[in-house]
Amino acid sequence: MNAPMNEAHPERNSESTAKDKGISRRNLITGAAGAAVVLGMGGAVRVVGGTVPLRPPGGQDESRFIGTCIRCDRCRSICPRHAIKGCGIEDGIINMRTPKLNYRIGRITSGYTRLHEAATPYEGLLDAEGNGYCDFCNLCIENCPTGALSDFDPESAWIGVAAVVPNLCIAFDKLGGCRKCVDYCAFDAITLDEAKRPVVHPEKCNGCGVCENICPSSSYRTFTSRSRRGINVNVDEQGRPQ
Repeated sequence: MNAPMNEAHPERNSESTAKDKGISRRNLITGAAGAAVVLGMGGAVRVVGGTVPLRPPGGQDESRFIGTCIRCDRCRSICPRHAIKGCGIEDGIINMRTPKLNYRIGRITSGYTRLHEAATPYEGLLDAEGNGYCDFCNLCIENCPTGALSDFDPESAWIGVAAVVPNLCIAFDKLGGCRKCVDYCAFDAITLDEAKRPVVHPEKCNGCGVCENICPSSSYRTFTSRSRRGINVNVDEQGRPQ
C-alpha cells in the first residue's frame, strides 16, 4: 500500500505548504494595496470636486463634517420628517454611513394653505404635515454628540439650492400644466416665467426640499431617470447669491 503523500514525500508537502502560505501572503498584500488605491482614488475624487452628499443642517462644511461625524445614526433616527438616511457605497467609501438628506421618502400632505398662512415660512414648515423635507427643527443638531452638525440659522445659511431640470419638468413639456413647486414653496423662491415654466430664485432658496418632495415628474415619467425629478435640491458649494 502506498504511504500517504505527506509521509511518502514530506519535502514536497513542505514545499507545497510554503507555496500556499506565500500565495496567501501575496494575496493579502495585493488586496491591501488595492484597498489603499481605492481609498486614495476616493480621496482624490473628493479633492478635485467629487459629488458631496446633501447634508443635514449644520453639516455644510464638508471637511469639518467628515472629520467629526462618527456615524452614530442619531440624526437619522431623531428626524421627525424622516428626511435623513445613511449614505451607501454608491456615495463613495469616505461617505458610507454618514447622513444625507433624501427628499423622496414620504410626501408632504399639508397642502398650499398651511404652508402659506403661518406668520413665517419656518413656522409654516413646522406646522405642515407629512414627511420627506426639512422643517429646520434643529433636532438633528441638538442630538449630534460630536458637533459634526453645528449651529445653523436657515435665514442666513442654506442646505442647498433647488434647480429645475428642463427635460424632466412637466411644465417644460406641457408648457404649463404643473405648478406644484411654485405653490408649495413657502419662501416664494420659485415663480413661473411667461411660458408658465418654473424659475428658481437662488437668493430666496435655502434647500428645504419641499419642491423636490412634491414634484410629480417621477410618477408621470416612470420610464426615465427615476433618480432625479423635475426639480432637485443640489449642494451649493459656491454660496447662495445675496
